[in-house]
Amino acid sequence: MIKVLIVDDEPKLREGMRTLIPWEEEGYTVVGTAANGFEALDKFHSLTPGLVIADIRMPGMDGLELISELRKENPQCHVLILSGYADFEYAKRAISYHIDGYLLKPVDEEELISYLRELRETILIEERMNEWQAAEPARNNEALVRELLQPKEAGADPRKAAAELGLEGCSCEVILLELKRLNKGEDIREEQVKGLLEQHWQQENRGLFFTLPPYMGILLKEPLTNEPERNAFWQELQGIIAKEGVEFQAATGCVAEGPEEVCRSFTTARERLDDAFFGQKNTLLCGEPDDWNEPVSERRDPEEEPDPERDVEVQLLLAVEAGSGEVVKGLVGQIVRGLVHTRREETYIKDNLIRIVSSTIARLEAANPDIRAIIAGQPSPMGEVYSSGYLHDVEQLVSAYMEQISKLINSGGRGDEIKRITDLIQRRYNENLKLGSLSEIFNYNSAYLGKMFKNQVGEHFNTYLDKVRIENAKQLLTQGMKVYEVAERVGYMNSDYFNAKFRKYVGVSPTAFRKEN
Repeated sequence: MIKVLIVDDEPKLREGMRTLIPWEEEGYTVVGTAANGFEALDKFHSLTPGLVIADIRMPGMDGLELISELRKENPQCHVLILSGYADFEYAKRAISYHIDGYLLKPVDEEELISYLRELRETILIEERMNEWQAAEPARNNEALVRELLQPKEAGADPRKAAAELGLEGCSCEVILLELKRLNKGEDIREEQVKGLLEQHWQQENRGLFFTLPPYMGILLKEPLTNEPERNAFWQELQGIIAKEGVEFQAATGCVAEGPEEVCRSFTTARERLDDAFFGQKNTLLCGEPDDWNEPVSERRDPEEEPDPERDVEVQLLLAVEAGSGEVVKGLVGQIVRGLVHTRREETYIKDNLIRIVSSTIARLEAANPDIRAIIAGQPSPMGEVYSSGYLHDVEQLVSAYMEQISKLINSGGRGDEIKRITDLIQRRYNENLKLGSLSEIFNYNSAYLGKMFKNQVGEHFNTYLDKVRIENAKQLLTQGMKVYEVAERVGYMNSDYFNAKFRKYVGVSPTAFRKEN
């Protein structure tokens, strides 16, 4: 029987779970309950349960703190989390602690039993694996490989291990693999992949298979020396692992000229896997990681002054509204590289990309409520973005979505460019609009676009923009808004500059105008 500890500050829930679930029929036994995290820790030490079911919000030590302490005590302990609807954002943090499941209150009996059945299979496999490992001879080939990979471990002797493995005086190379997207209860698939790889490399004389959780690996007796060999090796791995339908990533370390350098090859391969999100899909990662920090070149007229406050998110909004698909694609790439430059971290990049997409869509709908139905009809890329394991795929997903939205909201016809620009000004006068920026979006030389605008509208671009802003400012002033608030609302970040512009076009100061009206 698998021992269970129930932790919740509500006595009725604790006792209800203890009595309503047919624990023994499912192979479990409830060995105790606890009202808070501190009591749970004490009972965990004395009762050694294999499964802890804990509420996420409790007085004293909450569920997250409890999980953190349990992981220190026993990283293999299985945990199910209970939470109310209001705690969803809080509960998402628990996922990072590698919990086995998340249940909403009130607990659905069938859902909990389903979790218990899946966990039972996983725990039984773990127990069998522990028994198998305990029965293994202390110095098998895998243990010898680990001495090469971790030479600082007590008693490790890399040279002796290399001699016993027949690697003395040979060059070799470490290949590491990590399985991806395994759901709860799929540990058996991981074991099946491991069995296939182990069987394959036992039959081959080219390398030695090993495991070093969370990795599997092969110590190649002859290093891969060129790209065709690496591609062939990837296809070999793909052919084995594809039988189980499991996604994986693999990386190769540097060539190890002797046993002392095997550890360095292992470290390099592990670093490449850690950085796999930024690498190429369906390839054996090697060498330096992809440099996403390289800036995207921007077309700019030689006479145009650089704008340090240029807002690429505003540029994306304008490009989507204008129907400039190629520009949208380039701006998404520029945003992605800017995020990588700020923080080369997967979650940070995904969170910010989703924020930018959501913000752009919200601003599009706010300016034109009629397009809400069009946008609502397009599936959001949010789920795919968060589940994707590669930044190249994430960039493509976001870019394709924004290009599709741009295409749909401009499906009625593109019309005259100058008319489209004046429409943009009417909607976006409060943004940091620049003629140079719009020239990129509409694929014109800045000076030429300026002449076209003057000839067709009768005023220079900046004059037209100022007049639109001032007209809107007059309306806001009559509503009693303060001058500095109006300045910011219509697109002037400097109140003195706004005052000067207002006097120029209205003849009085904003304050005087407000008093008169």
